[in-house]
Amino acid sequence: QNYPARARPATPHTDDAMDTTLLLSLLLPLLIAAVFYFAFFGKSSKASGDKVLLFGPMGSGKTSLSLQLRFGKIAPTYTSLQKTVSRCQVQSGDQPALSKSITLVDMPGTGRLRTQLLSEAASASVLACVLDGTQLAAQCKEAAGMLFDVLALEAVQRRSPAILVVVNKSEGRNVGHFQSACSMLESEVQKVRLARTTMADTASGAAGADIQGVGAANFSFKRMRMPTEFISASAHANDLDAFRSFVCKYIG
Repeated sequence: QNYPARARPATPHTDDAMDTTLLLSLLLPLLIAAVFYFAFFGKSSKASGDKVLLFGPMGSGKTSLSLQLRFGKIAPTYTSLQKTVSRCQVQSGDQPALSKSITLVDMPGTGRLRTQLLSEAASASVLACVLDGTQLAAQCKEAAGMLFDVLALEAVQRRSPAILVVVNKSEGRNVGHFQSACSMLESEVQKVRLARTTMADTASGAAGADIQGVGAANFSFKRMRMPTEFISASAHANDLDAFRSFVCKYIG
């Protein structure tokens, strides 16, 4: 007489195999996600390249700063409608090993060259906004529009270059502190944001370009995804150590 075969109880080896299979099925998607994250986002916090872009209002001392970096001295400057592109070495402190070769772009502050400014900003590794510290309120107001255009640029948001705000002419009297520059510039950029988004909504019914990471809150450099620093400097007094150190830190 034949009796139905009884199911064999699971052995410890069978249980271990099932547990391993279940564990792998849970971990595999996480592993794949981690690989993609590090491949696309985890390589480095630095934007590739060696370009340092000087921009900001007219009269802020960009050309004097450029001459000091290139030749170690300054010369009489004049208002120009042409950008200057040059190669030079910058060194962090007294450490020759940290010297970096950079492409330095001095962009005139006129609004006529806004298209060129955005074109250069799209591939820069360091974006240096230069302000005249002796006229801080007026300079922040003038710089806000071009700074908003640069920070809202899709290529800039994708590459996340380092942002440096240089309060120049620190050797002068009644120079505003760079912390004051931060609050003034944030306030002026927020005004530009509101004006631009309102105009875009009115014209097309769709939101215009904005700075990533800020959202509905008021603009703040701390909310941006790009490393940002404010420094005081003086091209005339060759007080550019903080500038050089920042550049060496973020140029590959």
